[in-house]
Amino acid sequence: MPTLLKDYYDKAFVTRLAEAVTAEVSGFDGRAFTRAVLAAPWSDLALKQRMRRITTLLGRHLPGDFARQVTVLDRIAPRFTGLTALVFPDFVEMFGLDDPRRSLRVLEHVTRYSTAEFAIRPFIARDPDATMAELRRWATHDNEHVRRLASEGCRPRLPWGMALQAFKRNPGPVLEVLEILKADPSEYVRRSVANNLNDIGKDHPDVLLEIASRWHGQSADTDRLLKHACRTLLKRGDPRALGLFGLSDDVGAE
Repeated sequence: MPTLLKDYYDKAFVTRLAEAVTAEVSGFDGRAFTRAVLAAPWSDLALKQRMRRITTLLGRHLPGDFARQVTVLDRIAPRFTGLTALVFPDFVEMFGLDDPRRSLRVLEHVTRYSTAEFAIRPFIARDPDATMAELRRWATHDNEHVRRLASEGCRPRLPWGMALQAFKRNPGPVLEVLEILKADPSEYVRRSVANNLNDIGKDHPDVLLEIASRWHGQSADTDRLLKHACRTLLKRGDPRALGLFGLSDDVGAE
């Protein structure tokens, strides 16, 4: 039987996390933290509920204020990767909204080991100008995970993430980031740009088609990005999108 996603947050993970924090903080009771996390109704909790319980109890058991707590978590984050490491950006999202400068620095770091695409969104919603300025800076970062966060974090319709209503109405600030990333050397980043543009096209098909017409032909990589970005329009048989890629109305997107 395949492992349920929620079961990646298991006793072994919680114990390993507690041990990592205990090694860094003398005032942290790892055993008490572990007992509290695994207490009923732990077995009934879904994936995000388990993650949020761990996050909440880290905030309760770690000594000090947010600055002290997040410094510890930032230090141990490289020891954890993948799905379970989402607890680190989730902690920043939950406790760091009132300290955005510090929080964004931590998200820039921990996204390399998992992803901060969900955690960044409340910061965008609260202060879009300052946060999007940071995303534009991240779009030129030397680490592809940080550059991907610049795109993925501001997708207007990110699956499982908080919708960014302001960008659904006006995607202009998002497009400034995507212009920087359109020819990124990493396919991982370009794929995110395509998904972001596809989101934008669901609300503003004319905007997407204008961008596709302007970018098309610049490189084979960019053309592949654009075809994936226009996949919803292509599946709908939009004649402008089909014409751009030389397709007939009976040919679907890749």
